Amino acid sequence: MHILGIQQTDDFGRYLRVPTLHGRVTSAKFQDVITRVENRLAGWKAKCLSLAGRLTLIQSTITAIPAYVMQSARLPRSVCDMLDKRIRRFLWGGTSLARKPHLVAWETVIKDKETGGLGIRSMRQLISAFLMKLGWRLKTEPATLWTRLLKEKYCRGRELGTMAGRVRSCSNTWRGIMETMDLTNKGMGATIGDGRQTEFWNHKWLDGKTLLNHALSPIPEDQRMNRIRDYWDPRNGWDWVCLSHLLPAEIL
Repeated sequence: MHILGIQQTDDFGRYLRVPTLHGRVTSAKFQDVITRVENRLAGWKAKCLSLAGRLTLIQSTITAIPAYVMQSARLPRSVCDMLDKRIRRFLWGGTSLARKPHLVAWETVIKDKETGGLGIRSMRQLISAFLMKLGWRLKTEPATLWTRLLKEKYCRGRELGTMAGRVRSCSNTWRGIMETMDLTNKGMGATIGDGRQTEFWNHKWLDGKTLLNHALSPIPEDQRMNRIRDYWDPRNGWDWVCLSHLLPAEIL
């Protein structure tokens, strides 16, 4: 800084309207998101819109403003709650000066329409969904530069599955990914396809456990690394002769 004559700063500004996060993250960092939502709501005359009209605007426009930032940053819960508060107020026709009664509980409003709600996503649900998406990409795109960078910085040779509880001294994005990693793991599943990529005994492809844990007797050494396709014949189905003495009846 002294050699090049560069002025010191704690604020690195924004890139593509997303704040560049460095150091401790506070709600003030995302004040611009709240302001943009408020300005958009102020531009509409809520009293001239029906409930259906306000609902459509919330789902099509207002939710998209914070969602853009959520794709790469973990918004504090206080910011999510402030956004929900403004959405609730607009939904029921209220303003910052005049409150209107909320006829239905917010917990009911954010439910799917099939279960009696209006299908509005709460901001906490939305940020969790985006963080889980990043966690899923972290697991399924191991060769990408950003994945290798984060793993090298935070995992340091440890398996990704053992990092869920290690959230100290880390970036805002990594903290969010680790906080939702348990949910990400629960939501992940395997697409078997032709069975060439999935190991029959060592992968969790059937009931959340490996079939090695269900085995009635030790698996022969020459079969331990077999793939699913090794026990399946397109014309005759499963190789019951081989599997019948290795797995219990309920698994078969």
